[in-house]
Amino acid sequence: MKKYKVPIFICLIVIILFFVNLRFDLIDRIIVQFSSEKYSEFVSEMDYEKELLREPVCIKDMASEKTELAETELDKIIQPYDFHIQLNEKYNLSEIATADSDFDKTVQLLEWLTEHTYYSGMQMKMLDDDTFDILDYSFDKSFKHAINCRYRAIAFADCLIAVGIKAFPVAMVSSEFTGSHFTCLVYISEEDKWCSFDPSFGCWFTDKEGELLDIFEIRELFLENKEPVVKGYSFNGKQENFDVYMNSFLKFCISNLSTWSDNSTDRRSENTFSGRKQFSSAIPEIKNIAPRSDLTE
Repeated sequence: MKKYKVPIFICLIVIILFFVNLRFDLIDRIIVQFSSEKYSEFVSEMDYEKELLREPVCIKDMASEKTELAETELDKIIQPYDFHIQLNEKYNLSEIATADSDFDKTVQLLEWLTEHTYYSGMQMKMLDDDTFDILDYSFDKSFKHAINCRYRAIAFADCLIAVGIKAFPVAMVSSEFTGSHFTCLVYISEEDKWCSFDPSFGCWFTDKEGELLDIFEIRELFLENKEPVVKGYSFNGKQENFDVYMNSFLKFCISNLSTWSDNSTDRRSENTFSGRKQFSSAIPEIKNIAPRSDLTE
């Protein structure tokens, strides 16, 4: 019996250390949930070089194999509904987006969302994919009520539609489906172009000549080992972790691009993400499509 004492003792020590480390890991994660500074530190430790080495940028767009959206079905994504009118009234969005151009209105709403909500990729609370629920939870609340990129993209797109600007959320997923990030495509009428905005980091993208870029053009730059120019970047009001953002949030996740099939409230509030409206539809060929002009006033 004695010959088993040492192995048993070692096993007990290993088990105790495992649970101690697990406990402190859980404590760290809880702290990150409540502290903007701790979350920033967590992001700064992301090893984007290792991520990109494992999953380099490519073009997969696997969603196109699931659902091909016809060109005419772009209307379904940007279609306004009654709740957009209610959203405008509740948050006085028309009084926030007062500029003359769609671009300036978009930036005004982008800054408004950044000013009144926190972002955290580690937000664990499951909310409905519904902008009222998202803003009720996060608007003018502490970092404890920060919202992740999915919710920010949905809320931002809905707020834009509410003031008559066409927009829809875009799901970006890494080449092997191990990482994801959400942004938005917004139609800027004076440019006659759909352009990319990231409401999680308050930014938009141009080329070196200052021309606004869509999500496909950004991906093409990365594939050519080039980078877009990022304007307005803000990490919860600070300029921290820009390199991590460019590589771990944007470049790493840009291989697969998709959206959802329409902008209705249908299946936005299912109890599980698997039961909700899926971001599994291919983004329509947007560059040569004239968007709707009959949005609800």
